[in-house]
Amino acid sequence: MSLSVEIETTGLEDMFRFYGQVKQKTLPETLRIHARLLCVELARRTQPFGNDQKVGEKAIARDLLGGKKRYGLFAPLTGFMASNAKEYSSGNIRLFAKKDGTVYGTDKAHFMQDASTSTIRKIHKGAFVNGSMSSAGSRTRDIGRWKFIDKYFVPGNTLDEYVKSQQKKTGLAKSGWADCAKKLKSPVKGSATRGIPRWVTRHLKDYGFGRVEDMADDQRNPRITLTNTCRYTDKVCRESERDVAVLIIVNKMIKQLANIMRYERKKLPQAA
Repeated sequence: MSLSVEIETTGLEDMFRFYGQVKQKTLPETLRIHARLLCVELARRTQPFGNDQKVGEKAIARDLLGGKKRYGLFAPLTGFMASNAKEYSSGNIRLFAKKDGTVYGTDKAHFMQDASTSTIRKIHKGAFVNGSMSSAGSRTRDIGRWKFIDKYFVPGNTLDEYVKSQQKKTGLAKSGWADCAKKLKSPVKGSATRGIPRWVTRHLKDYGFGRVEDMADDQRNPRITLTNTCRYTDKVCRESERDVAVLIIVNKMIKQLANIMRYERKKLPQAA
């Protein structure tokens, strides 16, 4: 679901006004400057973390195929495996057997030789629970000499196509905050999305998940609400991360003001 974050001046009016005076900006302009900085920080604190696009792509591959510390949801059904699979009346399917007599298999529900990308997408979506991707239960379920592999077996080409389509979406949720930054009335020069990686901002040409409610000119309660409408933003940007993002922006302003005041104090003896 969509996610909204508000930046306002309640309790910080004097600080905002003083900052604006020093920087020769009005209070609404000062609020907009820091709303843009908040967009950058929110993008940074929305998964996948880091500035490397490949980190997100690898995370998607791990969720789907497995990898370090994750077992994955799917396995490619090879031609050999499909042609040699044997179904029993119990509904169990033998995939292959080892020389020691161990039989690796699955059940009918997990043997999906006709699965389409839409089928894979439905399973993938269903595995996304409470803000994170669950994996298949365990590596195998052992019953006698049978080892049941707890993955969905789907056509390799179809699975590869789906993985690539998901990797192309890396940074999509982050782009909602970039779009918010772009839609803000900017009182400063330069790109509104500076500080946000290009592999995130590339999505802006096809998507526009940002929504900005600019009430910075409201004399009673100046505020700006930033909304990321990407449908799964709430799952990849936890509340704790949002709170920290707001706190960081406020602390940045306090630090800047402290530096400005130290600079102004140094000038006083010189002026005398």
